Amino acid sequence: MDILSRDIHDGRLLNLIRMGLEAGVMEEWVYHKTYSGTPQGGVLSPLLANIYLHELDVFIEDTLIPQYTCGRKRANNLDYRRIGREIERAKARNDAQAIHHLEQLRRQFPSQDTHDPAYRRLSYCRYADDFMLGLIGPKSEAEDIKRAIATFLREKLHLEMSTEKTLITHARTEHARFLGYAVSIYHADDKLTQRANTGTKIRSINGGVRLGVPQGLIGRVTKDYQRNGKVVSERRLLVWSDAHIIETYQQRYRGLVEYYKYAVDRSCLNSVKHAMELALVKTLAHKYRISVNQVYRKYRGTHRVGDREYVTLQVVVPTKQGERIMRWGAIPLKVVKPGNDPIDDTRHFDMWNDVRSDIIRRLQADTCELCGSQENCQVHHVHKLVDLRRRWAGRREKPAWVKRMIAIRRKTLVVCRKCHLDIHAGRPTPNIRKTVLESRVN
Repeated sequence: MDILSRDIHDGRLLNLIRMGLEAGVMEEWVYHKTYSGTPQGGVLSPLLANIYLHELDVFIEDTLIPQYTCGRKRANNLDYRRIGREIERAKARNDAQAIHHLEQLRRQFPSQDTHDPAYRRLSYCRYADDFMLGLIGPKSEAEDIKRAIATFLREKLHLEMSTEKTLITHARTEHARFLGYAVSIYHADDKLTQRANTGTKIRSINGGVRLGVPQGLIGRVTKDYQRNGKVVSERRLLVWSDAHIIETYQQRYRGLVEYYKYAVDRSCLNSVKHAMELALVKTLAHKYRISVNQVYRKYRGTHRVGDREYVTLQVVVPTKQGERIMRWGAIPLKVVKPGNDPIDDTRHFDMWNDVRSDIIRRLQADTCELCGSQENCQVHHVHKLVDLRRRWAGRREKPAWVKRMIAIRRKTLVVCRKCHLDIHAGRPTPNIRKTVLESRVN
């Protein structure tokens, strides 16, 4: 509250936030008092936590970074320059064999002094409560920075830094975990690039940041589709349509591939694709009691992405707007440079619902489940049905859309655009069942 009051001078807003922090929480109809912190799951909690941790950002950027930043550039490596002079002398006497040997030897040395005591750099990145610092300097200084941050968090913000998750990693020989990626520094003396203007071959990736798939991820994801080390069918999907099953697997794989689109070893996700495809095929074979080969022949298709054509498994679903293809595969594993193409985190249809909410029937119906309109139908989605129950528990009258979602026990509702806007605006929505019932009585 002291942090907020520095920039916010509206007492009513500050008092409203204070009451929200002290109001406590209801969990399974049991009241729990709030003694400190923000209530988990509250709509303001992420924003308030970010404001609170901004104090850490200011401390690191205004105090630590200037303290551990010095020098315009690294000093030259004397061994590297000495070999360079020997190469010039070998060129003067036209000794091709000596030139080749000396150039190979020089590539084993950095061109600059990597341990230059007059050169330091510190960089910082935070996402929510996870943060990473990159230091060009000795390990002793990294330990000093770690202690300084722990002291600031403890004395100023009354927070404790996790000792298990706070590690000091040598970036060139080890990998650091940050937001699900394995972060390290490139070092490959044999990776050369030819300069366009001079034609000279130089080492091109040394010192660059490498983003990779973390070790163990492939095994953990693949294990979800195995039993006793063998890929098996997924029984809980058998009650759904074949198009629904294919789209479920496609969304799972797309989400994984899209998140790791910046990983340089993204191609290793091919093994995950193989396991998921085998599980998908076995699930369809189990559903229709046919062989795996028959599944491939029945659902085989092709799809072109860019200049490449992929072999896919697909089903064509007829709707009133035309045909829609549910497809497995055709997702390239080409590595994308960070910043050039953002991650697509669009939420798609939620597949984990009751049998009555099968996506195929809903797409084909193309009818608002509140007012019956067939114009510009969309899907309204809630994160958890239990959250919807808790939010409206104890209120005298629930909105029609809430009653509808609770009655049919599903997290998605097909509605027209007008009803969708009314839901988000908090305006009343029609109830198609009530309207039909009244017409029958009349």
